[in-house]
Amino acid sequence: MDVRPTPNILWRLFALTGIGTMTWLSVDDRAWEQFSDATGDAVPRQTIRGAVVVTIGLHLLEAIFAGSRARRAGLEHPGRWARSALLYGFPVLRRLGKARRGAVAVTADEPPVAA
Repeated sequence: MDVRPTPNILWRLFALTGIGTMTWLSVDDRAWEQFSDATGDAVPRQTIRGAVVVTIGLHLLEAIFAGSRARRAGLEHPGRWARSALLYGFPVLRRLGKARRGAVAVTADEPPVAA
């Protein structure tokens, strides 16, 4: 069973668009002015900035976890799992669980090696 580290295209678009928009709003004054004019200051800019920092921190932790878990499971390219988790978040961890179960199933089905 070959499980790829990237989630489906809709999740990828959702994650990159959402994080990209929040980051853009937190650093670009003109973008923030347009957003606050459209929303009437419903969400303070500091809240957006805090959400960006928390999101980045969470994705960093997920990437570290995914890379080490993929390495321990003996999966190919643990760095790809880490990069995907950094970009897309928790759906990659679910895919990693499926890949690990598949790797365990494959090794369990193999005949024992004669010494």
